[in-house]
Amino acid sequence: MTINHTRLLQTFVELGINSYRQRGTDILKKLYFRFIAYFTTGLFIFLVYFITLFILLNQLIYPEDSHKFLYVIDSSIIYFPSTLIFTFCFITGGILFCLFLVRPLYLIISSISNLSRGNYTISEKAFTKNGKLKWYNFMYREVIINIKDLGNKLQETEIEREKLEVAKTDWLASVSHDLKTPLSYITGYSSLMLNKNHSFSEEEMLTFLNNIYTKGIYIEKLIDELSLTFFIDSHNKIHLKHTQVEIVSFLRNLIADITNNPKSEKHIFEFHTDLQHLNLVIDETLMYRAIYNLLINCVEHNPSGTEIDVVLTQKSDEIYININDNGIGINPETLNDIFAKYYSSKNQNTQNKGLGLFIVKQIIDAHEGNISVSSIMGKGTSFQIMLKQHKP
Repeated sequence: MTINHTRLLQTFVELGINSYRQRGTDILKKLYFRFIAYFTTGLFIFLVYFITLFILLNQLIYPEDSHKFLYVIDSSIIYFPSTLIFTFCFITGGILFCLFLVRPLYLIISSISNLSRGNYTISEKAFTKNGKLKWYNFMYREVIINIKDLGNKLQETEIEREKLEVAKTDWLASVSHDLKTPLSYITGYSSLMLNKNHSFSEEEMLTFLNNIYTKGIYIEKLIDELSLTFFIDSHNKIHLKHTQVEIVSFLRNLIADITNNPKSEKHIFEFHTDLQHLNLVIDETLMYRAIYNLLINCVEHNPSGTEIDVVLTQKSDEIYININDNGIGINPETLNDIFAKYYSSKNQNTQNKGLGLFIVKQIIDAHEGNISVSSIMGKGTSFQIMLKQHKP
C-alpha cells in the first residue's frame, strides 16, 4: 500500500490555518447582534418621535377636542396651516430619519458585505478628511468603529495566513523529502538483504541492520514531533506529567547524551553551575526533548570547533538555564521568526524541519516558563530558559 506522505503531513497542519479563519467569524457575530440592537433602538425612537408629533399637532389644531386624531381635511373646511405644518414636519422627519438611520445603516451593510468579499477597508465616506467619524453617523459610532477595527484585524490575519501558507508549503516539501530519504535507505538495505542472489558477511549484515535501525529511529522522532504538533493544534495545550527531577544531574546526563551523538563529535560542550543539588517539578520527557532540541540546534547551525556552554543558576524561586555558543550567530530577520511554526532555516546543510524550536517554546510555555534568544552575527547565540520552582 502506497502512503501519500504529503497529504498525511498536510492533515497534521490544517488546523493551524483554520484557527485564523474562525477569529473573523466570531467578531462578525458580535457585530451583527450589536447592529440589530442599535437598529431596533433607532426605529423605536423614530416611532416615538412620529407619535409625539401627531399628538402635538392634534392638540395645536383641535385644542378643545384633543382626543381626535389629526385630520388635514375636515368635512367642510381645508386647514391650510395644519397641512403646511404637517408637510414640513413630515419632510423634516423623513430627512432626519434617512440621515441618522438609513444612511448609516447602508454604510454598515455595505461595509459588512465588503468584509465578506475580502475587502477589509471601510468606506471613506464614513469619515472626514481628518479621519474623524462624520456627525450624522454618531448614533452608530461604536458599530462603525468596531467594523473598522475588525477590518484591520482581518487584514492582518489574512497577511499572517498567507505567510503561514507559504511557510507550510515549504515545510511540507522539506519534511516529505526528509521522510523519503531514510525510507529509501531502509528499502534499499532491506532489498539487498532479501536478495538471494547475493551473500553478505555477518559484518555487512550488521552494518545494514544498524543503518535500517538508525533511519527508523530518525523517522520515529520526526513522527513524534508531528504528532505533538497536531496535538497542540487540536487541543491548544500540552498535557504535562509532572515529576520531581534533580535538575543538576538531569542536565549532566543530557549533555553526556548529546556529546555521544555523532553530529556533536567535533563540538565542545561544557556545563557550569554553583548548585550541588536542586529539585524541580517538570515533565522530564518533554523537558529533555526541549533542551536537547536547543543543543542539537546549536550543533547543526554552527561549524566544527564551536564551544557550547550550558549554565544553570538560581535566583529566588526562578531557575535559569542558559545555552550559549560562540558560533556564527543569527541575523535579526531570522531571529524574529525563530520560534514560529513551520519556520525553516535557509541553511540547506541542516535538517531543521521548522518544528524543533516551535515545540521547544510550546513545552516551556506549558511549564509556565519563558524562553528568549539573543544573538550577534559572528559572535554567537544565547538561549535563556526561565522556570519557576514549584513544590511537588
